[in-house]
Amino acid sequence: LFTFNMPGQSITQLMGVSVPAAVVKIQGTRLMEKGPLLITHWGMSGPAILKTSAWGARLLHEMNYKFIAHINWLGLSETELREMLGQIQTDHPKKKIKNQMPLGLTQRLWEHFLTTLGIDEDKPWAELSKKSLNRLVEKLGNDQYPVNGKTTFKEEFVTAGGVKLGEVNFNTMESRVVEGLFFAGEVLDIDGITGGFNFQAAWTTGYIAGKHCLA
Repeated sequence: LFTFNMPGQSITQLMGVSVPAAVVKIQGTRLMEKGPLLITHWGMSGPAILKTSAWGARLLHEMNYKFIAHINWLGLSETELREMLGQIQTDHPKKKIKNQMPLGLTQRLWEHFLTTLGIDEDKPWAELSKKSLNRLVEKLGNDQYPVNGKTTFKEEFVTAGGVKLGEVNFNTMESRVVEGLFFAGEVLDIDGITGGFNFQAAWTTGYIAGKHCLA
C-alpha cells in the first residue's frame, strides 16, 4: 500500500482537502477503485488511492511508478454530472458560480477547479457558457494527474510478496519445508487492501507462531 507522488502539481496546495467517493483509474490499465480520496502535500492518498496501489502493486512496479491517474471527483457518470450542473443552473441562476458548488466538494477544491479552468468565479450560474460547462464536466469526471513515484518518504504501509502460503502450516505457522522454522506478519505473502487487515494478520500469525514455537 502506497500513496501517489505528484511533484509540481498545483493540487498539492490543497493538502488536507478530501472527497468522500472518488473513482481512481490508471491510464492504460484496468485498475479502478472507488472511495474517499485525500489530497496531501506530496500528491494523493486515502482509501481510493491505497486500494488502487494494493491491487496494482506489481503492475505499477513494472511501470516504475510513472503513470497517469484519472480522477472522477464525485464518482458520477458524464450524464449524471451534466444533469447535476444543469440543475444548479436552473435552481440558482443568479448565484455566483463559486458560491453554489456540486455536493461532495469543498469550497477550496471547487474554487481551485474554477481557477484552473479559467472560469470567472464571480459570474452568476446563468452566464456559464456551454464551453465552460463542458470543461467542468471533464474536470469533475476525468481529471488527470501525472504520478511520478510513491510517497516522498519512500515508505509503504504494506508490502506484497514473501514466503509462499502453501509452504506454511497455518495451524502452527511452522514451515512445511524447514522443521522448527516459524513465520509471521509481513514475511508472509499476505497483503490486504487496508492497514487494518494487515495489522490483524500480523497480530494473529505472530500469536500462533509464538505459541507453537515455544511448545
